[in-house]
Amino acid sequence: MRGKTEILTFVNHSVMDIRATGEKTIETDRLKSITTFNVSNDHSIVQRFWNAFERMSQEERSAYLKFVWGRNRLPVSLQGLSYKHEVRLYSNLSNQGFPQSHTCFFQLDIPDYQTDDMCYKRLTEASAFCGEIDNDGGATEDLD
Repeated sequence: MRGKTEILTFVNHSVMDIRATGEKTIETDRLKSITTFNVSNDHSIVQRFWNAFERMSQEERSAYLKFVWGRNRLPVSLQGLSYKHEVRLYSNLSNQGFPQSHTCFFQLDIPDYQTDDMCYKRLTEASAFCGEIDNDGGATEDLD
């Protein structure tokens, strides 16, 4: 019993929160480390996507994760994820339209946006207005 008490004294509520729900800050490099594209890295949509993501505020990044994955934070450990973040270019989607997400697979289907601004605008709009996921509230709720 004494050993369990000693462990708990080293872990405060902030550390437990991070371990249970992930870091509140979503770093681009962490998401990049688990992201794949269905096109080569020199395709314009790859850089366009990352430019848009880097432009997002932390609140927008959380909403994006919820839109594409159903969770608003990345876990502390990215190893052992059932699915990695996958961005798939679909040239048959309107380049003025919204991206589509598949939360069960952590996947985003993205049109071939022609500008960084359009990519940012459509990603953030889709993330903000995607509605509820399993009746757990809108994409921008519970972001504190």
